[in-house]
Amino acid sequence: MGRFFGLPPGRGGASPLGRNNIFAQGWNGGRKSPNASRVRTKAGSAASAGSVQSPGAKWRAHMWKSTLTATSLGMTGDLVAQGLGRYNRVKTMKADGQDTSDVPLLDVKRFFKMATFGFFYYGPLQGVWYPALDRVFPMDRTLGMAKNLFPFGMKVTLNQLLLGPMVVPVVFAWTLILEKQMHRIPEKIKNDTWPTLMKGWKFWVPAACINFSIVPLQYQILYMSSCGIFWNAILSAASAS
Repeated sequence: MGRFFGLPPGRGGASPLGRNNIFAQGWNGGRKSPNASRVRTKAGSAASAGSVQSPGAKWRAHMWKSTLTATSLGMTGDLVAQGLGRYNRVKTMKADGQDTSDVPLLDVKRFFKMATFGFFYYGPLQGVWYPALDRVFPMDRTLGMAKNLFPFGMKVTLNQLLLGPMVVPVVFAWTLILEKQMHRIPEKIKNDTWPTLMKGWKFWVPAACINFSIVPLQYQILYMSSCGIFWNAILSAASAS
């Protein structure tokens, strides 16, 4: 909140035990022992191989981290939205002299909808989106913002023009499908997508500028998901209206 790339993002690292490492060599009375050297070298190589994750394993770990992060923070955003909504509703009812004892503390079904949206769609989408942007528009932070202006601008622009429209209509459709009200999807998307995107852009453009200019790649999903607590509050309120 496109393009999808097969991006095992990890880069292979060198073995912690190089060929010249004294601990990978065998010694016998000050002389090298060929047998001991071979045994210890094999053991060192096996230990090194076991300590380095394959690109596929790193990618799976990255996707799980992205999915669980987005899901948990999405649920937090819904709790914030429901809490604020309940507070305003109770306040209005009290001002009108109405009984507020029947106002539920939590709409569990609504909470479940936002949780599943984060787990099955928004989290995996972010896990692919940010590494893809970084690969297509790499930035060298040692050169300063002037040298990175083009990739920086493209990241911010695409984040708003592509990611936002890939999220807002889908969360509306997702919610209505789970409510078994599929007939309302076209009208909901037509009436509420643009106003929700406008609200989102006012928040996300500054947030994205900070994300792509300051935050390291490995923390971008966490940062944007943390900002997404407020965005999910907006989405949750909009999808529930």
